[in-house]
Amino acid sequence: MKYSIKANFAVAAAAAAAATLVMAPSAHAEEPTQYRNHFSEEVCKDPGYSGFKFTLWFNSDFKGSYRNIGYNVYDFSDEHYGGTPAKQPLSYCWFGASSPWPGSGQGIKNNAASAANRHATYMADVYYNSGYKGAVDDVAWTRNLNYTKNNNASFAWRV
Repeated sequence: MKYSIKANFAVAAAAAAAATLVMAPSAHAEEPTQYRNHFSEEVCKDPGYSGFKFTLWFNSDFKGSYRNIGYNVYDFSDEHYGGTPAKQPLSYCWFGASSPWPGSGQGIKNNAASAANRHATYMADVYYNSGYKGAVDDVAWTRNLNYTKNNNASFAWRV
């Protein structure tokens, strides 16, 4: 058998390139959850069709504007992503161009009255204070908020 140095080098180079592609992380894997809570196409979809399994509504009884949330939120008024020091609050989706729904575009912090959890495994907890502290409303399915109605500052999934 004849082996050429060029052929061996080409095979080695191709193997190295393939290994680099396999080992390189995808952009999605590096994307912080805070970024996805802000900019995913899931946040304003109809709650029944969103991949995000938790929803907060501006008004009681699941009325007014809403926002779907997929990941824990340490502070609704300041969810940092991308290394910027500017405050980045989560806000309700804007619905009703000529006649906006109640809460459209307003910040979620201290502005939620009802919630729904569509996750089959996790309990959803809405906290009075930032950092998952203070009074809590646990949301197993759907409910009007009690302890945290219009005094909600963070959210976390719980097994």
